[in-house]
Amino acid sequence: MKKLIVLLALAFTLVLVPAVSAQPMKPLRCGLVLELIFVDGVPDHWEGTVTLPGDIDGSITVTPSEASYNRPQTLEHFLETWVIETDDGSIWGFDEGIWSLKTLKWMANGRVTAATESWAYLAGCKVHVSGIVEFTAAGVEGEGTMTFVPGSHG
Repeated sequence: MKKLIVLLALAFTLVLVPAVSAQPMKPLRCGLVLELIFVDGVPDHWEGTVTLPGDIDGSITVTPSEASYNRPQTLEHFLETWVIETDDGSIWGFDEGIWSLKTLKWMANGRVTAATESWAYLAGCKVHVSGIVEFTAAGVEGEGTMTFVPGSHG
């Protein structure tokens, strides 16, 4: 009889205690500082740093895949791939977005396609990137932010 009472008390306790749900991991954010690299006078790719303060610190190379101008002189649609190299591993991904040729602001959404070492858990997660481009005497530069959303796989 004592065993039955103990089992019933345990069962009621388990039913009354709310289940703790797993909390999604917080987004990782970092700054970007980029420079457009020209090869034989033609824009080829972007190189720069993933900056602190932020959750990721390293270098980044962004390679444009294609671009189309749905509104010439106004808006560019682009697709690009990128790789981030850090002391804690590498992150590869892609994004697709738009660049306003009037405001020089850009934004894109994409995914991490692969990641190694400490960043392996990011593989497949969503990425959002945004920023602004500036034409200077030294060339073309960009600044922005990159946000990774762990747990957004699928």
